[in-house]
Amino acid sequence: MSRRSPTAAFGWARLHRMDRYNLIPELEAFELELGEEETPLGWASCTGNFSLAVAYASLVWPAFTEVRGMVFRGEADEADVDRWLADLGHDRRAVEAMLNHLHVLDVQSPGHWGHATESQLRFIGQTLKASWAAKLARDFPGREFAVEFLHGTAHDMRGYQVSFHERRQPGDA
Repeated sequence: MSRRSPTAAFGWARLHRMDRYNLIPELEAFELELGEEETPLGWASCTGNFSLAVAYASLVWPAFTEVRGMVFRGEADEADVDRWLADLGHDRRAVEAMLNHLHVLDVQSPGHWGHATESQLRFIGQTLKASWAAKLARDFPGREFAVEFLHGTAHDMRGYQVSFHERRQPGDA
């Protein structure tokens, strides 16, 4: 009996079920030049570099920092956290959600935003949501986090966002 990996939905099978040329438009021209079908990883290995691989890996599997009992993606400065706590009425959930949010478009510089498609932003956002949830569960066992993927629209591509915050009991703002 074969078992499907719980993460298989975010891998090659998912790209193949979806319109992979819509997600990676350059893949079709690459395959025509190559003369055979290629996987996204094969294409990336020929067109990318290790520096990009490391940068994207750090986005997909981020380091977390704990400040004042709150968890943040990447580095977090106590003074910045304190300012946000004051600005948001000491609502720890709101501070975490604000400082941990990522507009999916921001994985590229603004000069590339016009080339992004909704399908690409959805795929990246769903993948980040799943990977961040897994990493938070691994790094903070016993704590529960809400990881959210907000959908944008064709008219509001910046609306595609991923964020997280720790679930807290009422009164434990």
